[in-house]
Amino acid sequence: MRYVLAHDVGTTGDKATLFGEDGVLVASAFASYETSTPRTGWSEQQPGDWWRALCETTRALLQRTSVRPAEIAAVSFSGQMMGVVPVDQAGDPLRDAIIWADLRAVEQADRAAAVVDPQRAYALTGHRLSASYSAAKIAWIKEREPEIYRQSVKFLQAKDFLVLKLTGVQATDRSDASGTNLYDLEQARWSEELLGAFGLDRDRLPDLHDS
Repeated sequence: MRYVLAHDVGTTGDKATLFGEDGVLVASAFASYETSTPRTGWSEQQPGDWWRALCETTRALLQRTSVRPAEIAAVSFSGQMMGVVPVDQAGDPLRDAIIWADLRAVEQADRAAAVVDPQRAYALTGHRLSASYSAAKIAWIKEREPEIYRQSVKFLQAKDFLVLKLTGVQATDRSDASGTNLYDLEQARWSEELLGAFGLDRDRLPDLHDS
């Protein structure tokens, strides 16, 4: 028997599930982590906590089921969207992650809306321009934490950070990209128009792949 190990990197913790190649659930495990609110409207998490939770749940499943690591055929991820994890050349996070619930970047979203008509942005991305999405949060980092922006090689989502930890690959899928306010749905690529509106650099976004 071969197995698929699936991790759901949620807001309150990591739920890991182990499935046989026949699609039958073998076992599941959960490890929690904290969300910090340094100021009103801010929501942050430590990417290291996601990694700790992944290791804890993986270890628990393998020990509980006696499945050997070599029997894991694939590891897959789903997770919270619309966040920001800036990483350096070594793949290490440069600050705590700004997660989906954070609304600090209203000013940056409003500024982009003055450049690109909101109806045009909606047609491109399928989303309204909002501080909820990643683009405004990255723009906030660029403006308020310029040294972190300068050192950032890529801005990732939660599950992408864990994929990077496991594989060394800085990438995202089109589902998570669609929650950034920067992804052109029809062209299936990062939108230069919206990157310009937010004042962001294309090379700091990860490569795009199908799920």
